[in-house]
Amino acid sequence: MSIYINLVSEDAISEFTMMKLLDSFASKYYIHNTYPANGYGYIKSNINGFNQASIATPFFVLTDLDNYPCPPELILDWITAPLHPNFIFRIAVKEVEAWLLADIEGFSEFTGVSQANFPANPELENDPKQTLINLARRSRRRDVREDIVPINNNATIGPNYNERLMQFVSDFWNLERAIGRSTSLQRAFNKLDNFNFTQPA
Repeated sequence: MSIYINLVSEDAISEFTMMKLLDSFASKYYIHNTYPANGYGYIKSNINGFNQASIATPFFVLTDLDNYPCPPELILDWITAPLHPNFIFRIAVKEVEAWLLADIEGFSEFTGVSQANFPANPELENDPKQTLINLARRSRRRDVREDIVPINNNATIGPNYNERLMQFVSDFWNLERAIGRSTSLQRAFNKLDNFNFTQPA
């Protein structure tokens, strides 16, 4: 029997990556609702409400670590009540882009950039998103460069950044390879793998 679950994410690529992660569990999960957000502010301000609402329907919430020194520091800052067993709160170290870069083989094939140019441990990158953009800048594929790389100094990402990375996640990203280079992704997978719905009293 499928577990109905709600998704909360910072952005479109995070949501798509979460869906891909859930797909690896076959029919275990069924997505009930999604709550995409424009950045972490919405998640932070509503996280205690999501935690409480998970009593009835599980919530899977993903945010980026960004500038926090470690996940426990973020949790202490954001959450004021005990986590309900149905509340799956995961933190990508340091950004969800590190989860994508962790599949070196897949992203190398996608961009045509040699694997030798990739960081061996993307979670140690100060800015995984910028690392990803810099790799895309070297791509042999014009469409990858034009979609991912900012077109001017006023932009932080390319005009079709999310859409192009969604294509990567859909067609190239290999979860098993990525897990081997990303501890936070491994922990997210393990949490979902071991999760069982706790019925409300």
